[in-house]
Amino acid sequence: METLVDLLREASEQYGSSTALIIKPSFRQQRWSYNRLWDDAGQVASLLRELGLVKGDRAAFWAPNRPEWVLAFFGCLRAGVVAVPLDVRSAPDFVSRVLEQTAPKMAFLSRHTPDVLPDPNVPVLLLEDLPALIEGVALTEDPEVLAEDIAEVMFTSGTTGDPKGVILTHGNIVSNVQAALTQLRVEPWYRLLSLLPLAHMFEQMGGLLAPLTGGATVIYPVSRQPSIIFKTMKDSAVTNMILVPQALELFMNAIERKVKAQGKERIWRLLTRLASVLPVRARRLLFRPVHKQFGGRLTYMVCGGAALDSGLAKKWATLGIPILQAYGTTETSPGITANTFGQDRLGSVGRVLPGVEVDIAADGEISVRGPNVSPGYWQNPEATAASFTDGWYKTGDLGSMDEDGFLYIKGRKKDLIVLASGQNVYPEDIEAVLRREPGVRDGVVVGLPKDGGSVEVHAALLLDDGFQELEVVRSANRLLAAHQQIQSFTVWPEDDFPRTHTLKVKKPLVLEFIQRQGSEAQGAPTTTQQVASGLSALQRVVASVCSCAADEVTPEKNLGLDLNLDSLGRVELLSAVEQELGVYIDESQVGPETTVAELQDLVTREAQGAGPSIRFYRWPLTAWCTALRAGLHRALVFPWLATKYRGNVTGLENLEQLEGSVMFGINHNGIQFDHLLLLKSLPRKWRRRMTYAAAAEITFGKWWWGIVTSLLVNTFPLSRDTAVRPSLEHLGG
Repeated sequence: METLVDLLREASEQYGSSTALIIKPSFRQQRWSYNRLWDDAGQVASLLRELGLVKGDRAAFWAPNRPEWVLAFFGCLRAGVVAVPLDVRSAPDFVSRVLEQTAPKMAFLSRHTPDVLPDPNVPVLLLEDLPALIEGVALTEDPEVLAEDIAEVMFTSGTTGDPKGVILTHGNIVSNVQAALTQLRVEPWYRLLSLLPLAHMFEQMGGLLAPLTGGATVIYPVSRQPSIIFKTMKDSAVTNMILVPQALELFMNAIERKVKAQGKERIWRLLTRLASVLPVRARRLLFRPVHKQFGGRLTYMVCGGAALDSGLAKKWATLGIPILQAYGTTETSPGITANTFGQDRLGSVGRVLPGVEVDIAADGEISVRGPNVSPGYWQNPEATAASFTDGWYKTGDLGSMDEDGFLYIKGRKKDLIVLASGQNVYPEDIEAVLRREPGVRDGVVVGLPKDGGSVEVHAALLLDDGFQELEVVRSANRLLAAHQQIQSFTVWPEDDFPRTHTLKVKKPLVLEFIQRQGSEAQGAPTTTQQVASGLSALQRVVASVCSCAADEVTPEKNLGLDLNLDSLGRVELLSAVEQELGVYIDESQVGPETTVAELQDLVTREAQGAGPSIRFYRWPLTAWCTALRAGLHRALVFPWLATKYRGNVTGLENLEQLEGSVMFGINHNGIQFDHLLLLKSLPRKWRRRMTYAAAAEITFGKWWWGIVTSLLVNTFPLSRDTAVRPSLEHLGG
């Protein structure tokens, strides 16, 4: 296997009809087998050739994760077209500059992509329409693709905002996939949930290419809200995920919020203490209700993209879900090191992958060499010369390696604080201590310039209500060495620090803000205030997520600029709304400009339309009930119908050609004669599979009548006015 085309071809030959990709965009799952993925990718390649694209041309991707993204990606690879993936959350200005650099001949967008492509001259294909567009396309011969050919150009934005395109060849990526699979084995029964953007190499390698190489199934959720993710995990029996630390924290917050809402905090603390002395299997049994939220099959998760707090990793390990931390960069395709089962060291990012070389310079900077290292940056020889020397890539990260070969990341070289005494201070060490302090949600440490050219250690703090910043800093300083002491601090006035798309804190922006406030800036802490009795339940929920006083959550304030909720913050808010108010609101309905008043309207409308909960019986589909139903039909129902009606049945031969699910349209609700006559007219194999939608308010309005109809004709409730979604999801399943 030398190219990504070889990777998919061999996976198709080995795993054939096994399921490769799954998505449930509405009420029914869509699946791609390995064979179908290979065939569809071939038709995409042929379609691109019909549209005039040739080997070496570029195609931009600006769309969220979905199976069509994958088949378009492999279609480009088969056609020799260079993929240029862009995060769907990228600003149009950034996208415009990338398009200007790469001059793509095609752009794959989505209905969820911003409405206007910055360059209107680039032809567009919508991913949702792709299956229909390639239907009937005649296959043409693919060009020869070599290991040294460029597979994609992955753009990253630097601190100045200038995009740098990392060139990655087929050989770069394939070598990294093969190295990673020697450390983290993938089994065909694995079912991985894809959450991070495919426009980043961490997800693309760990969440797509490695699983496909091992014959696993990749599942794409339609929303990032925890409730939707948990439901997808249950429905699909997810076993693995690739995540960044903030997403792990988001999930843990959702779990702990539910524990608090149920008043089980004391029991939770007792169980966590007990779990610390138990083996993994016993921990999973101890926290079985939590595992059921994840579908009961979650085996482990891989974390990367930013430093993982040891305390957060321990929380997940206590639940019986190991977190394996890995390290890499886009320029290394991306893997450099990884922890593995049996070779996992807390606080480290693992051992170096096979075939990869790591060198640590005298100043601590990590350099990497190997077949996974990029040849350089797209049309940027100056940046290439600055970062690549004799095959070595200078990562800009600082680290150290212990005697067993485990790598520890100290931080970014540009973030290193050099004191006037000449001593080096690694901000990540201090940040780790701060995050362990009670009341500290996050902390960022920077070197704040002082008069005379020296710098001091300065901390920016995100605090929970009721915690005093001075006490937090004093407590942290007691645990720090003399040269690490925090000398000044700022309480961050917003709900979160500015972050990149991979959720790393933008430290230059933090430092710029602090400098604007003055070297003695010490913001007043946010304190908990008594919630007024007249405040709405929604205001209380918003205040708890934003960590602000509830009377500050006024109707005209928006979720973005006013309440400082980023995209993940809004996801957490909607999760809290669903848990505490019992109302589901899709994240697509809420954006940074949504005001509290508009959110209240959404909550009110959804609450009014929710209606009573609907119960779906499972027993009508059991073997004993199916056999009993068939016996009742033959012994009672059909003989009685024969005394009332004489049937004339035609067209049964048309049923023989039908595949998949079929919907029959008849006139009446529930158990009426036309239902029974249809049953009597159908062949036995069709009768066994029939289920009838019955009006929830009529047929299931009386519990005993719902049971009778479920027994006789396998009905299920369908609300005609309210709570329609659960019925449609049941029908789709």
